[in-house]
Amino acid sequence: MTVRDALPGGDQSALRHLNTRRVLRLLYEGPSLTISGVSRETGLSRPTVQGILTSLVESRLLLLDGFDNAPTGGRPAQRYRFAADAGILAGLDIGAHAVSVRITDLAGAQVAAARAAIDPDLEPAGRIDAAVNLLRRTMPADSPRLWAACAGSPGIIADGVVRLSVAIPDWTGTALAKELTARLDCPVSAVKDANLAVLAEHRVGAAQGVDHVLYVHAGHRLGVGVLVDGRPFGGGRGAAGEIGRHPGLGWEAAPRKLLSDAGVAPGMNSREWVFAQARRGDRRAVQAVDDYARALAEGVGAMVLAMDPQLVVVGGGIARAGETVMEPVRRHLAEILYELPGLAISALGDDAVAIGAVETARDAVRAELFTDGS
Repeated sequence: MTVRDALPGGDQSALRHLNTRRVLRLLYEGPSLTISGVSRETGLSRPTVQGILTSLVESRLLLLDGFDNAPTGGRPAQRYRFAADAGILAGLDIGAHAVSVRITDLAGAQVAAARAAIDPDLEPAGRIDAAVNLLRRTMPADSPRLWAACAGSPGIIADGVVRLSVAIPDWTGTALAKELTARLDCPVSAVKDANLAVLAEHRVGAAQGVDHVLYVHAGHRLGVGVLVDGRPFGGGRGAAGEIGRHPGLGWEAAPRKLLSDAGVAPGMNSREWVFAQARRGDRRAVQAVDDYARALAEGVGAMVLAMDPQLVVVGGGIARAGETVMEPVRRHLAEILYELPGLAISALGDDAVAIGAVETARDAVRAELFTDGS
């Protein structure tokens, strides 16, 4: 079932469809209104508006929302509002070590969220099943229909297919969008995780109101998301921002090198310990953090020189170290750049990818509901 199936009157004229979408968009993006209010805002006649509102209520896309309290001397007018709970949306973050899901109503209000660790050696089908099973367990028992979903994952993703993934080697070649669509029975898109994270920061996080943003994911791996003119930018084949591939930067080895240089025993993964030692002034830890920050700054600096962002947002596990990492990154960037852009820590943490994914699903629903379909 597609999103458009929710619209009333499949045999209506093209003009009727267009007017229905105008009314629906008005109520989706604004407050509840009376028939007169909708007529005034859209320029449509009262009889036309009344017919559209009636059909949208019957299709459960609108709800009656009480009566207008404005004194008119006559009978109070009925108000109508968008039925945000007519369906749900889902955002999935499918990583190497964990999967996360976020479920919202059609207006983007969170309904539920969950995160679960997974075996990093799972085969692609098992990894997809883990994400789908977590989503199904997280959905409330009485949930309405899932209208759309989006999944984020590390690697180069184009047209819903993982073209290359270094973080999850067996993931390369996975038709992620197609596999999820078959399992969830709704439209599903798949996008590079860092590009979803930068979208989330732009919409509700540290980069609100900023249209040109570089997002750096620094955790078990290093990755970059690019936002241009308020939209994630993947380039011609989905590989924009994959600067970590450059061997001269050492980004693939940097997370491991941080631990080994600080003296963390093999097999342990304790970045927090390294940062705590650096804050205490331990010389070995301070030097390890500084070397890591230099490697990070060299890649970020190259991207900044290429795209000239207004803001650089640092997310992932490293962001929790705060100024312990940000100060040396800022210092090394100053040695590379003509002018430093703004530098901020992610406001969304580990939730950024799932939030960006559900925002992308919401965009897809808006496009389906509010375009004329011609």
